[in-house]
This record gives sequence, structure tokens and C-alpha cells, in this order.
Amino acid sequence: MEVENKVSKFSSGLNIIMRLDMLWKNCQSLKRAGKYSSWNEELDTIWLELARDIDGEVYLDKKNKDGKVIEEGYETKFNKFDERLRKFLPFDDNLRSFNKPEDEIHKRRNDQYEILMKKQLFLAKLENEVGKGTSWGEREDDWD
Repeated sequence: MEVENKVSKFSSGLNIIMRLDMLWKNCQSLKRAGKYSSWNEELDTIWLELARDIDGEVYLDKKNKDGKVIEEGYETKFNKFDERLRKFLPFDDNLRSFNKPEDEIHKRRNDQYEILMKKQLFLAKLENEVGKGTSWGEREDDWD
């Protein structure tokens, strides 16, 4: 029995890139506005856009024959950002006061900010790796 290769007549590649561009712009606005909870949700949406293009071999953890993780996959790396964020919840996005925030809230916001910045950088690098970002090109060994 011959297997038929099915290829879409339409490419959604441009639509995906346009969606990603909108999401990145939203992230920048939310970051500047101090809306960390919404910023985190936008980053999760970017993950969903990019994760479908990650090769299966690097998406999940690589394990040895004993089941011990020898190399973390992208899913594990991504989930670690949320594990770290859980230690610094809740998000205090609605601080509207003339008073200086308490030191505890200020420190928590700084920790959240650092984690979200690293999460965004991770996703930006992933975007390049899956060929939807700014650093993509055909690799040529011969420079004739």
C-alpha cells in the first residue's frame, strides 16, 4: 500500500510570524506597564506557537536506560521558569498608591521580573532555533 504525502496548499508560516510579532509587541508593552501576570501569559502563548515546531528528539528529556535524565528537553527547560515563578507569587500588578511598596513586595517584583526576562530570552532564542526569528539562514560551508 502506497502512503500518500499530504501537503497543504496554503502555508500558515507568514500568519504565525505575524502572530508572534504581535505577541512580542504585547510582551514589551506589558513589561513596561508592570503587568507581570499578563506578560507571563503572553510568554506562554509564544511557547505554544513555537513548541509545535520543536523536533521531538529535543522536546522531551533524554534519559539513560535507568530512566535518569541525562539531558533536559525544551519542555523541561520551559517549565522550570514557572517552577521558579511559583516561589514568588502572587503577582502584584495593581499597585496603585502614593506609598512606597513594602520591601517584601519590591523584592518579589524584582525576582519575578528577572525570571520573566530570562523566560522571554529563552523563547526568543528558541524562536531563532525553529526558524521563525531574526537569526535564520541557510548554512553554507562553501563560500564560492
